[in-house]
Amino acid sequence: MDAPRWSARALSACVVAAALVVPGTAQAGARGFDDPVGDATSVDISHVRVVHRNAVKVSVRSAVPLDAGQVYAFWIDTGRGPRPTFHVSFRANSDFSSALAVVRSFGQRPVRTVRCSGMSAHADMFDDKPVSLRIPRRCIGDPKRVRVAVKFEDETTGSVDWAPERRTFTPWVVR
Repeated sequence: MDAPRWSARALSACVVAAALVVPGTAQAGARGFDDPVGDATSVDISHVRVVHRNAVKVSVRSAVPLDAGQVYAFWIDTGRGPRPTFHVSFRANSDFSSALAVVRSFGQRPVRTVRCSGMSAHADMFDDKPVSLRIPRRCIGDPKRVRVAVKFEDETTGSVDWAPERRTFTPWVVR
């Protein structure tokens, strides 16, 4: 009779340990950030998800449908000090260049560009998938942590929405 009780205790201890370990492991290198809905009109970011593993992937949900004339801009900060900040922008359903601009701060001209094979972007007005950008870590210097800023702009209406806020980065996402 002692053996079944011991097995039940051991099993419950393993279940509790697994429950404590698995969520932390599943979330390592990934964070989501909500953005207030209704703070912009033609473009309205509702959620940004950053996954930092073998690549940095930024997915952005909008509260309004994608449309022509919208520009999606991403800044990726790779750390304080001499590490650069990278910038990429593109339009829905258009060609995409595999070049990353290296910038010192928001709105500045690129210091240089970096070619990045394997970088991809998605912004399709005809599907419900989020706007996304995927950059292999090797293209941005294999950083241990990243933070991002996202800007959606409608060139027709002039509406702009930033996440998390205007010219502000998300908290750090550690690999």
